[in-house]
Amino acid sequence: MNIHKLIEVVNYMLKKYECRLNYTKLLKMLYLADRQSYNDTGSSITGDTYTALKAGPILSNTYNLIRNKGKQNDQSLWNSRFLKDGCDLVALTDKIPCNTLSDYEKEVLDGIDSKFHNYTFTDLIEYTHANCPEWKSPKDSAIPISIESILQALGKSPDEISFLIEEELSFAQEEAALAQLSELNA
Repeated sequence: MNIHKLIEVVNYMLKKYECRLNYTKLLKMLYLADRQSYNDTGSSITGDTYTALKAGPILSNTYNLIRNKGKQNDQSLWNSRFLKDGCDLVALTDKIPCNTLSDYEKEVLDGIDSKFHNYTFTDLIEYTHANCPEWKSPKDSAIPISIESILQALGKSPDEISFLIEEELSFAQEEAALAQLSELNA
């Protein structure tokens, strides 16, 4: 996961809500955006991983950051941009540049917002329960949602799934290597 891109994605969505949004609603919309991106392109927008909670699917690392339980360096950067206020996530500034989001990614995020803007977080919980078959109720627990299960639910063939997962893994490894180089040069 690229923390800088994730911050841009979250800020992009929060700007549509005057920089304050119920974080459950945000997590559901970001999940649906990633899901659509997997369907269209075979990769996600956020680069996050996914977990099934009683209230439906969420982005695991983003949820941890919201709860102040992220990786130390990521958490420090996140906390300099966002604040959890009760059940809302608040952007501390609306001036976060949007340099890494492609036009396609903005289009997906805009489409998800357009479709779900007037939904409450409860409406989105019900929507994801009914429309995301990869989500299985973990009862009072949490279970991972694999990329493979998302792709299967989207109707991808076993060959497509295998190829896309291999591509995603390769991309993640390249991104991690670039991040290490950046840290060495800093």
